[in-house]
Amino acid sequence: VKPGGRDADDSVMATLRHRVDARNVIETARLRLEPWDDSHFDRFADFMRDAAVIRYIRPEPLDRQRALEQHEHSLAEWSLHGFGKRAVIEAATGDWLGFVELSQVGPGKGSRDDDVEIGYFIVPSRWGEGIATEAAFAVRDDAFDRCGIDELIGRCRVENRASARVLAKVGFQRLRLFELDDGIVVEIHRLAR
Repeated sequence: VKPGGRDADDSVMATLRHRVDARNVIETARLRLEPWDDSHFDRFADFMRDAAVIRYIRPEPLDRQRALEQHEHSLAEWSLHGFGKRAVIEAATGDWLGFVELSQVGPGKGSRDDDVEIGYFIVPSRWGEGIATEAAFAVRDDAFDRCGIDELIGRCRVENRASARVLAKVGFQRLRLFELDDGIVVEIHRLAR
């Protein structure tokens, strides 16, 4: 654990090589992963107010203004990098189940600022059905194939064993623990192409 959120070891973390332009829908056996757009905002804003959803990622639920800021950031990531959040839609029903994302990590989070991280967030009523794993496999493959990213990272709080299991199933290896500035300890996982 690096105390005080110090910089990570650059020699083993991923970097983004170039900008990617395509905004494709990814289809899996049960899911449709749609690139983020304004049609997903209201469900996202409601979703991020659910304490069960955010307990491992934020100290408190997002109010509508903070959700809008996150939404706008997600739209900007697509414009800038060609990847970002994707709505997780159940193919059979059209139900909105959450989101999966590729995003640049940014400073003070246990890796280089331009490392690309995978994340997945599913409605609690559907936890334990393999939805996060299915979405993560598809987005991992998109990152390596369409985006040309050589390595990904995944981060989860040490107490979030379900998220760590998803990362392991998708092929990530735990690299180290990292203490964020607020004292929260996260596991840093890495996967190379």
